[in-house]
Amino acid sequence: MRISDLQPRILRESFSHISVDELGIKELVDQADASLSDEAADAITSFVGVMPSAQKQGVWGGIMQSRRLEDAYSPNPSSAGQRIRASLEKSFAPIRAALRRKFGNTVRLYRAQGRVGNKPTSRHTLSWTSSPRIAAWFAGVDPREMGIKPISDASIQTALEQYRREGKVKWRGKTYVRTQTPTNDPTLDTYYYEIFDKDGDMITDGDDLEEQFREDQAWIAEVIQKRDSKLSKVITAEIPLDSIIWITDRAGQSEFILHNKPGRPGFVTSQGQLA
Repeated sequence: MRISDLQPRILRESFSHISVDELGIKELVDQADASLSDEAADAITSFVGVMPSAQKQGVWGGIMQSRRLEDAYSPNPSSAGQRIRASLEKSFAPIRAALRRKFGNTVRLYRAQGRVGNKPTSRHTLSWTSSPRIAAWFAGVDPREMGIKPISDASIQTALEQYRREGKVKWRGKTYVRTQTPTNDPTLDTYYYEIFDKDGDMITDGDDLEEQFREDQAWIAEVIQKRDSKLSKVITAEIPLDSIIWITDRAGQSEFILHNKPGRPGFVTSQGQLA
């Protein structure tokens, strides 16, 4: 299943986010962060790219390096990797128990996934998110695009009829007002119109309102087509709790770090395919 299969209303309004705050496990996550060994703490910070206090400091991004976690969850971890993994598993146990009480054995997660290329091996650790909006953002979709709907022919006709009756119509955040200046062209509207923004300031004028609305319709259709193409890159899976290494919302990303292991649900191949 892909995120583009879901209804926009669900993405925009109805999805129940599994964020740290809404789960009521923020305190557990903070305690887990504080209980990590220095090596494990460095591994998580390197992987996520920001410190635990990132939001308080207004830091929303940094350099992400997966090397330490990749080692820890590889088939043959180094001694340092083994220590990191042991510390993570011990500290994460209370969080996993809390999740299991709430969700059972799996949670639904999302990931923006493009082609990886011809790498010989798969990653051992990958970031997913509980928020389809965050996954869409990583796929290149501006959050404001999620609520965009097509402009129907019927809505254009209704707006044109109101303008012809009243000499004024509101359309997509702007107001179109008929002037008393004739266009003197039988192929255009009888009179020019002026366009005002939401604050009542004039933007420009025009002479063919239907053409104006049709241009808006075509532009919106193009935006939606591009948005949906990007959304097709987002994958989702029911992830076993035992695959979750860590959860963090340090940068507001509702990030679930997974052990990307062959044979488990949610495994992503080196070619970027959900196996």
